[in-house]
Amino acid sequence: MALRLSKGLRNFLNEGGSFKQAFAGGKLLLYTGSQPADADAAVTGTLLCTYTSSSGAHTAEVRSTGSVALTGGASGSVDTLTVNSIEIMGSATAFNTTLTQTAADICTKINNNPKNMLFVASNGGTATVTITAKPGLGTLPNAWVVASTVTTITKTDANMASGVNQANGLLFDDSAAGALVKSPSQTWSGVAGNTGTAGWFRLVGSVADAGSADSSEVFHRVDGNVATSGANLNLSSTSITATATQTISTFTLTEPAS
Repeated sequence: MALRLSKGLRNFLNEGGSFKQAFAGGKLLLYTGSQPADADAAVTGTLLCTYTSSSGAHTAEVRSTGSVALTGGASGSVDTLTVNSIEIMGSATAFNTTLTQTAADICTKINNNPKNMLFVASNGGTATVTITAKPGLGTLPNAWVVASTVTTITKTDANMASGVNQANGLLFDDSAAGALVKSPSQTWSGVAGNTGTAGWFRLVGSVADAGSADSSEVFHRVDGNVATSGANLNLSSTSITATATQTISTFTLTEPAS
């Protein structure tokens, strides 16, 4: 079977991300049975083993967030919006019908600004623009100043906060000839939690992913089948025994040439 990519991952790749960035600090989960129909589906089978860096306990990344709340006004504009003195909106956004619609317009500008490489914006149907750091930044943006300037509209800015670094996540090396391989400096291993026959795996990103169905296109996932040869992930044996340490010696994601 071919690798299956989640919609969240495909959106991320289409909008300027990379496989290396999407899965930096993530983990690989090994299951019994056959892989689901797509990577947005809930996991199936029994979780046999979680692979991290040298079997370490994985700490999920929490993405840092800040905000600009539009609190009043029925005309005017939001003229600038910077994070850490970096302009992420690109140009002024005029008041449009309601504060909620204006916030939505600001989010669209931020997300479509080619010079904005670090953040995504959302408003969730409210008049508050929530600014979220992209995966991989962890604690770095914490305390970065969110500053907006306005005409007529009133607002409240909140600085970036609450980011948490991942720990013991998997890392990839540099890409060559279209192939992205595991970092040679890491041992990808885990202690099996159950006994069974491995049938498929799910590679997930650094942020917490409970494995449920993802209709919101949020999670970065790659699913693949497992065997001793000719599979997306080849193991020396697919028979996994509880409490035994399992190791993946090689792992490659290849971008096809055509």
